[in-house]
Amino acid sequence: MNFIKGIVENTPLAALYRAVRDELRFSRREIKKTPLGYYFTGHSQMQSGTFEQAEVALLQHHLKMADVFIDIGANIGYFTCLACLMKKRVIAFEPLSSNLRYLYENLQANAWGGDVEVYPVGLAERPGLADLYGSSTCASLIPGWSGASKKFKRTIPLSTLDILVGNRFLGEKIVIKMDVEGAEYAALLGAKTILQAEPRPVWLVEITLFEHRQGEKNPHFLKTFQQFWDNGYRVAEIGGEGREIPRSEIEEYARTGNQPDWSAGNYLFVDGRS
Repeated sequence: MNFIKGIVENTPLAALYRAVRDELRFSRREIKKTPLGYYFTGHSQMQSGTFEQAEVALLQHHLKMADVFIDIGANIGYFTCLACLMKKRVIAFEPLSSNLRYLYENLQANAWGGDVEVYPVGLAERPGLADLYGSSTCASLIPGWSGASKKFKRTIPLSTLDILVGNRFLGEKIVIKMDVEGAEYAALLGAKTILQAEPRPVWLVEITLFEHRQGEKNPHFLKTFQQFWDNGYRVAEIGGEGREIPRSEIEEYARTGNQPDWSAGNYLFVDGRS
């Protein structure tokens, strides 16, 4: 079976194989109530409440004080549903059609279909079209991300956070989760208005130096952090001790690639001007 799968995934039949596989999975879906209190399908760890527990706890904490949640890279809706449960206004961005199918299912299972705006687009520096590689949780605008075949791709529309959100929530408290599989720098270049919003939003962002990049170094690693530093944010780790990370340590990590003392990969950005 693995031999056949390998052959199929490296030929033009890949799209057909994946479509049949995804259809079978969706037809066997089972909706369960999660420990967080909402109904969900599509991911066993999410259903059991064991998925990214540090991120969940941190998000719950900040959402208590927020008015709006923006979920960039919403995937199948785990964090979107959490924010809906907490009765926040939710804006979700997810370009992959197979993920959107589960996202819609999970929203409807909780009767939240009218409580969230879903945009089936990717976010970048400017509007346009781009190739999205891979599938499910590893779909990325970066070719070869997480080992995905460069042959398996589809074209998606792009927009910017400033075009679609801009100044809509002036004066409101915003929490943003951004998990876009390596494309965060380009997405932030199209989010200048949101980065400078008052009050400053709280951001939870995945930024990797080497992970999922097949041994290549993230060419935009420091420039991604610079987007936040230039707009008055400070950075802390997510997980571990949750401590604030000095700029000097991030620069050292970018220079050497040596494993830092803090938990690398996911970061919290909050207003550091006071």
